[in-house]
Amino acid sequence: MRHLCPDAARTHPALTLIFWIGLSATSACATTWKPPVHTVYWPRSLAGCSLQKLWKLAHAGDPEAENALGNRYLHGQGVKQDWKKAAAWYHKAALAGNARGAFNLAFAYNFGEGVPQNTHKAVYWWQQSAKDRHQPS
Repeated sequence: MRHLCPDAARTHPALTLIFWIGLSATSACATTWKPPVHTVYWPRSLAGCSLQKLWKLAHAGDPEAENALGNRYLHGQGVKQDWKKAAAWYHKAALAGNARGAFNLAFAYNFGEGVPQNTHKAVYWWQQSAKDRHQPS
């Protein structure tokens, strides 16, 4: 069978050299490259906050504290890990207009962590998160 464009099968020697240099650099970097680790975002105002103070702020209705307390329950930091309580705190934060709380709640609904899996609710809360992030201050 004849190729329609026989010159297309040829590779320019310079491109071959660039390919092999790139390939060797990639394999050298692959041994030292480490994938990024998911970290929990802590607002500066709550970064060093004790669990008791965070609890008081969350129960007083502070959306940032509600989201942060949800993170504590999700990861078991200072409390027993409980995904249902995490989702409940994310829900409170999201209802108060906290974009991070809405995003975390969407994530919980998408993967069924602490709440029944529901992609429609996940999309809704991701949309709310995007709206809340772009509101003027």
